[in-house]
Amino acid sequence: AKASLGGEDYFIIASEGRGTVGDESRPIESLNFIFLTDLSGVIKHVITLPDDVNDIQLRFGFEGVCVDSEVIYVAFQRVWGDETNVRIGMYDYATSTWSFVFYELDTPESPLGGWVGLSDIAPLGSQQFLILERDNQGGPDAVIKRVYQIDLSSVSDGDLVSKTFVADLKPIMDEATNALTFEKVEGLTVMEDGTRYIVNDNDGVDDNSGEIQLLTF
Repeated sequence: AKASLGGEDYFIIASEGRGTVGDESRPIESLNFIFLTDLSGVIKHVITLPDDVNDIQLRFGFEGVCVDSEVIYVAFQRVWGDETNVRIGMYDYATSTWSFVFYELDTPESPLGGWVGLSDIAPLGSQQFLILERDNQGGPDAVIKRVYQIDLSSVSDGDLVSKTFVADLKPIMDEATNALTFEKVEGLTVMEDGTRYIVNDNDGVDDNSGEIQLLTF
């Protein structure tokens, strides 16, 4: 994301952590970070999560980032620790403080089960956001590739937010390729004219055809 914070222009980059607390097979190698760089790419600020949140880190961390009204919003991909719902973090740049709301994911519907998580968050203005939600299934087993809208204009720390259905992306993706549904639709943005785009991650052709879909919906 690119945004003005405190009168300065920055690129805002969310870096997903590596490792899960308490998992010897996937030990913590790095935390989740937000990097603020100048427009030449020089890192100017590094933001980390509060210690109590880092203490329950799951390897599925930051998956989307955006800015609205000098607040940085990050979508966590999956539920951490013993929590019931997935977090959306809100970092107030002016006060350097974090708050969090919780978002209820759809229940997996694929015949293979799997999990459902968040893939991106995009601002609409006035603290309204689109949320990209997907399962971890591809091809005939894929079911959940959806966009919802949430309102964060009057939330308090710890609130569970409600969501409104916006679009089912699966038929849009399938029509574009006339082939198997890609698992990882992971990018979402809204242009100034209101045009909405999604893009998939081809995982560097690892177990993937290598195609990239940039689609409107």
